[in-house]
Amino acid sequence: MTQSSEARRLRVLINIPILNEIAIIARLVKQVTSAVEGYDYVLLIVDDGSNDGTLEYLKGIIPQSGGRIALLPRKKMYQGCQRGAALLAGLNWGLSHGPFDIFVEMDGDLSHLPEELPRGLEAIAENRGDVAVASKYIPGSEVSGRSFGRTLISVVCNVAVRSVIRWGIRDFSNGYRFYNARAASVVPQYRIRYGSPIYLTEVMAIWLANGMRVIEIPGHYVGRNEGWSKVRLIDYVKACIGVMEIGLRYRCTGFQKITLAEPELTPLPVTSLASSTHAPEKQDG
Repeated sequence: MTQSSEARRLRVLINIPILNEIAIIARLVKQVTSAVEGYDYVLLIVDDGSNDGTLEYLKGIIPQSGGRIALLPRKKMYQGCQRGAALLAGLNWGLSHGPFDIFVEMDGDLSHLPEELPRGLEAIAENRGDVAVASKYIPGSEVSGRSFGRTLISVVCNVAVRSVIRWGIRDFSNGYRFYNARAASVVPQYRIRYGSPIYLTEVMAIWLANGMRVIEIPGHYVGRNEGWSKVRLIDYVKACIGVMEIGLRYRCTGFQKITLAEPELTPLPVTSLASSTHAPEKQDG
């Protein structure tokens, strides 16, 4: 059996957070499902409260997907980007609705290329690592559609993170990630402090603290709507503070585990093709 056929034999969860992506949602679904045709997969769309028709489109195509597409609707608890909270909700859904052998996280705006999915899936199936990041900063990687200023900021931020956590990893901020069930099961054991994109750094530090093997594979990142108008100084200040706090826990105090006395994390209600009816569940706080 070839490694490629081994990857196709494993069960895959593709976890994609979105918010108001009606302009590209059809392309996103088509390209992702085409890239993993022949795999045993579920495409989980985690929606953070779209009001532009995205939800209606997804609910329309789910009954024809043969159980391959699921929708996890959420309500944002805080202002600003809550991509991290959405990813965690999707991860918890996968752990509750599995088992899944490989977990994938990627952006919902096509900044991560769906055609690169098989490369990451095979990296995990071949056991080259517990976690594989589609890096922007290793030989063979490419970044397009991003201004020089935004690229410079990204590089500087990643150097800062590498300095306080692990120098050998070049791209802490890329959300195109593949990981095995062992790595997936580690995350809910800890209290996650960040629902913002800093979640990516926090989870990576937790993985490293638990001895997960992290590798980087070449990726092509396509910048979309990343003009300077979207850059806010306060966001970078908060990010820097967050990274330093995560580094302190990684280097000194450790990460706080969730005790048995605490309530278990439960997924939000899910709309899926299974046509089963789920009772309303308590939302994640």
